[in-house]
Amino acid sequence: MGFSADAWDRAKPWFEAILAHPFVRELGDGTLDRAIFLRYIVDDAHYLVRFSRALATTAARWPEPEGAASLARFSAGAIEAERQLHASLLEEGGMNIDDLEAEPTPTCLAYMNTLQSDASLAPVPVALAGLLPCFRIYAEVGQHLAGVLSERPDHPYAPWMSMYGDPEFEADTRRAEELVDAAAAGDPGQVEQMHAAYARATRFEWMFWDASYRGESWPTP
Repeated sequence: MGFSADAWDRAKPWFEAILAHPFVRELGDGTLDRAIFLRYIVDDAHYLVRFSRALATTAARWPEPEGAASLARFSAGAIEAERQLHASLLEEGGMNIDDLEAEPTPTCLAYMNTLQSDASLAPVPVALAGLLPCFRIYAEVGQHLAGVLSERPDHPYAPWMSMYGDPEFEADTRRAEELVDAAAAGDPGQVEQMHAAYARATRFEWMFWDASYRGESWPTP
């Protein structure tokens, strides 16, 4: 078993918790309150910029040229495709993606800063291991919800579900996993650090949806 398969197997309890979370359940059946969804999209728009930068930083440090090129493409793709989706969804809610008034939630900021810190300072296989759950979890959630669209093409969250259920997104996820697997095989001494980064990001993914659902905000004096 390669690193990514082993890490995903270890993460299964958290993924099951994600699927059971009311945010994801209500997103799937179309009953999720639009205000909650837009709150999530605002946070995700903030997150996406930092995630893209963390990917770019990791690409710049990646020792093998083809892998570095793949990571750079993922970084650009995150901005091109997902940012366009965010922009259109926010526009529907009367917001401009380039002028968001709401700051990131504490959970979002902690997650973003963790990924950026690892991208800059951690061994590069550890950095990519921490970025991987965002790929795999969204691919799995997208596939989990894909069947809904065939029955309900007018689903209120169809654009979001279509993006992450797309076979191209799964292919990019597999490519990222191949890079992580090769790095783990080449340096077994870093594998436990990689598992720790993967597990931490998996927990952050659950926390991210939970923060939006319960309306997490910064305290006031």
